[in-house]
Amino acid sequence: MRKIVTLFLLVPFVLSAQVKTLANLSRGQLYSYEEIYDFDNNIRGYILLFQTDKIAKATYELEYVVLDENLNKVTNGFLQETKAESWPLKAESINVEAQLYGTKLLLEFSDTRAGRLHFFYRYRILDLKTNTISDPFIFNKQEIKHNPDMSRKTQETENTMSEPIMILEGIGMVAKASWVNKKEGRTKQYFARFDDNFKEMWRWVYDDEAVKTKHHNNPYPICSDKDVVVFFNQFGVSEYYRQENDYSLFFISANTGELLNEYHLPDVDKFAYREVDTKIIADKIVVMGNFSRKTKGGLIDDTHNIGLFQFEFDKKTGQLLNSQRMPWTSLADRIPIDEWGRVDKEGYMYIHKMLRLSNGNTIAVAETFRDKPVATNNMYFLLLDDKLQAKEVFEVSKFRNKFPTVNLNSSQIKEYGLFDFMTYQTMGDEEYLFYFSDNEKKSVNRRKNTLFGIVSYADGKFARQTLDLKTETSTIHAMNAKKGYLLLMEDFDEEGEKPELRLEKINY
Repeated sequence: MRKIVTLFLLVPFVLSAQVKTLANLSRGQLYSYEEIYDFDNNIRGYILLFQTDKIAKATYELEYVVLDENLNKVTNGFLQETKAESWPLKAESINVEAQLYGTKLLLEFSDTRAGRLHFFYRYRILDLKTNTISDPFIFNKQEIKHNPDMSRKTQETENTMSEPIMILEGIGMVAKASWVNKKEGRTKQYFARFDDNFKEMWRWVYDDEAVKTKHHNNPYPICSDKDVVVFFNQFGVSEYYRQENDYSLFFISANTGELLNEYHLPDVDKFAYREVDTKIIADKIVVMGNFSRKTKGGLIDDTHNIGLFQFEFDKKTGQLLNSQRMPWTSLADRIPIDEWGRVDKEGYMYIHKMLRLSNGNTIAVAETFRDKPVATNNMYFLLLDDKLQAKEVFEVSKFRNKFPTVNLNSSQIKEYGLFDFMTYQTMGDEEYLFYFSDNEKKSVNRRKNTLFGIVSYADGKFARQTLDLKTETSTIHAMNAKKGYLLLMEDFDEEGEKPELRLEKINY
């Protein structure tokens, strides 16, 4: 389920005429919702999942409701789902996530617990044009299985657990298989592309040729179009107490699955890398991220973060064209930052987004943090030129949230939703809105004002609004919405009043 951030209303705003009462959408109880994005991070709608009936032990009738970006109902329907209700895989609810491709949605259902533990993945395809939904299917033991036996018995999990199925831009449905060849002592895996009739079109096999001593993170897709798929792979070699790192990019033909090139990131004896964003621009592929000192496990160390990197590749061949690095020390004349990305009295830089613009500039969104104990501090919006040199550093002061009993690394802080940065919207013409919470995390008095921050990038300039949501009769939850809007869910204090959804316009 998407994280819902509790806020209290904006200034200034224009009231939208679109208001939806949840009770008018379904007779059931809402317990899962998901934003529907296109491949440019634009909201195209929402899918809501309601529990309408319990048919048998652990079997439920669910209603799905799809809304468009203006909260108009597109379609709805009913289906039956079973969830695990016995130890050790006891689920609290069933979650749904959606990926849009054309006029169809790939729906991923999973049993969920504690809001972030997901298991027993299964899939359906919803055709929005015809309002038809497929039978459930999984990818198990290297094949698509339709109407699988979804037994929740622990001894049956090997046959009922699905491996990942995803939608890649310009390609469609891709499934991932992985297995260990015990005889050879190596891990093998592949990615397979399927057409709309579930016919396999190609597969790209990744074979870990080192035996026993190699521990690796699996390659995963980071960008694609109708011509190419880019994978990022990160792995480390351990032999007794010796550690070696490697990071590589795979460039795969989207039409044949053929490997075009593998590029090993440089200086792995010195650095660890994290890919943040990758973009295909005309005949080039731009891979962007940050790098730190070398670590034993191969993961980046944000407490010894050295700076940002950018690699440009030829789209047809996957060959490197040029590369740039920006050390944090190049910002020292603008902000008090040291060689490890530590800002004085604030903490270390964490990079949330890197957005490449058509003129070669890049917007980098950073937030400072401490890890022991966890604290999240100010934000920095960097405008970088095509050489990755800073043209502008836009500092945004915000409330400094502290978690005095929690020690986490940066990846865990991101995973648990403790950073204040929320999301961004592409407004067109390379203009953006960036959203972040600016309120004390532990505040429980919703009668007080709750601050919400927006940074806009328009006409080549950054600007900041401090917005204030306030209510005396309800609780308002803010979510991402279509361009220039927030979706607000309002829960009223008065007994019998049903929650409402509405769109609110942001002035920028």
